[in-house]
Formats: sequence, C-alpha cells, structure tokens
Amino acid sequence: MIFVDLPVGTGFSYSKTWEASRSSDSGLALQSYEFIQKWLEEHPRFLDNPLYMSGISYINIVLPAATLEVYKGNDRGNQPRLNIKGCICVSPLTDKFSDFNSRLEFAHRVALISDDIYESTKGTCNGNYINPDPENNACSNNLQRVDECTRDINLSYILDPLCDAENPEDKCREAAEIYLDYWANYKIVQKALHIREGTIETWHKLNDSIAYDINKEDTTCYSYDIFSSVDYHKQLVARNAQVLILNGDHDMNFPYVGTEKWIKSLDLPIASPWTPWFVSNKVAGYRTTYAKNGYTLTYETIKARNMLVSLIA
Repeated sequence: MIFVDLPVGTGFSYSKTWEASRSSDSGLALQSYEFIQKWLEEHPRFLDNPLYMSGISYINIVLPAATLEVYKGNDRGNQPRLNIKGCICVSPLTDKFSDFNSRLEFAHRVALISDDIYESTKGTCNGNYINPDPENNACSNNLQRVDECTRDINLSYILDPLCDAENPEDKCREAAEIYLDYWANYKIVQKALHIREGTIETWHKLNDSIAYDINKEDTTCYSYDIFSSVDYHKQLVARNAQVLILNGDHDMNFPYVGTEKWIKSLDLPIASPWTPWFVSNKVAGYRTTYAKNGYTLTYETIKARNMLVSLIA
C-alpha cells in the first residue's frame, strides 16, 4: 500500500517552483497516473501486483478520472503496463450538487429535522438546498429552520459532539489530533519517514490554500475544475473495473443518501441484494453488489460510524 501526498502542498509534498505548486482536479488525475507509472518503473517487482486506486472524501472527485487515466494509458500501449483492477472510494464526494444537497434528506431520515420542516423545505426550495433562489423567501426561511436544527451537529459523525478544534475538550477526537502536529514535526519522525530535510519548515494538518469548501472559489494554487465524477464512473463500467464504495451511515458530510443516488444513475443490474455483513457475529454494516459485463460495483455501509473515524480507530 502506497500513501501519496497529492496534490502538491499536502502532507510533506512540496514544489521547487511557483508553476509546479499550481494544480487542479483534472491535472491531479494526470499527475496521479504519472506518479504511479514512474514508481513502478523504479520498483518493477511490484508490476504484477493488482493495482487499486483509492482515496477518501474530496479526492474522490479526482479518483475515478485518475483510475480511468491508467486504463487509457494501457490502451495507448504506455510502458510499463499497469495491472489496474479498479478503485476504492471511501466516504466519497462524487457530485458537488447532489452530495451536499442530500444532507437535507439525510437529516430527515435520522430525525435531526421534523417531518414538517422537511416537507416544507422540500416544497418551497424546488429541490435546490445548496444554491437556492435568494428571492425565494419561503425557501430561505425553511433553510434557516434546518440550519437551526443542524448547526450544532458534528457533520463528520453526527453521534460525536461538535468540538472546538482549537481548544477541544479531552473527550473530543480533535483533542487527539492536536498531538499529530507535534508528532509530524519531530525531526526524528521526519527522518524515519525519509522526508528530505529542509523542504517543509512546519507540517500542518490542513493546507488552507487548497482545502475545499462548498462556498470556496478556485485558489491561486488550485482549480476545482471537476464538478462531478459520475461520468467517469460511467466510463469505468465499460472497463471491467472492480469498484468498492464505502460510506459511514452517520456521516453527514457526504451522506450515503447522495452516494446511493449516483450509484442508481449508473443503471446497473443487482448481482447480490442488500444484506448485512458481520464482524465477530455482529452486524457491522450492509452491502449490495452490482455487476455488468465483467464490471462490478460493491457498495457497503459501516453501521453507526463515519468512515474517517473508523479508519483512525
């Protein structure tokens, strides 16, 4: 398993020139393919290993396009030929409208908003809760009621308390993350990770110059030029790819509701119906599998978890 700091500016990655520090969603897809190709050229003993591209959260806007680039590279006869098998999408942001828009339905399903608020908002906002008509006062009033009910909810994991990231209480997950800054900035740690000395003066958990926000425009360093990766998923259907989609069922950042919507848009036959999966004889989540002409998509939920929390735990 290879963990890659992409795009440049994340983690310990850096650039030597201003031009090299600039990137975009579409550019990152090409850079991802270029990286894995060069890495395998230098480590040819891994060439026969099955290759799965994987990512969590926002990077899933880019991941299907990057996976498709690998398939296209093989089609062009690029060397070395990569043994690409598919991709793994964890808590994926896939479509910047439907995924964020699905928060309303999710909030209703888990009883964060009442039937009355849900039905009234749905009836006045015409299905658009992200960029509503500013002159639609009825919609604005309803969205304000929704916000009053959800503003103090931890969107990443609705069962966790909403904590102050700068000064969290001990019981908060953010409290443990504070130590990450200390750990990653120890010289002995950076040496163990083979970080080139002097390239990163201070490691930060979040790079604000490229971090995405729903209300954020392109930055000087990064262009968010892929709005939806659904079309790339549709192209992967013709590539005999194996795709795994994982969602925590208490994640309101990118709710399972939106994921299920775009999966349905692929119009795939169901190979195995919705059924529980188990860990230590206890239900850990649910899964269903779709298949078509050698392509498979397995969709799984993690019960009562956010995927990022699950990975850390």
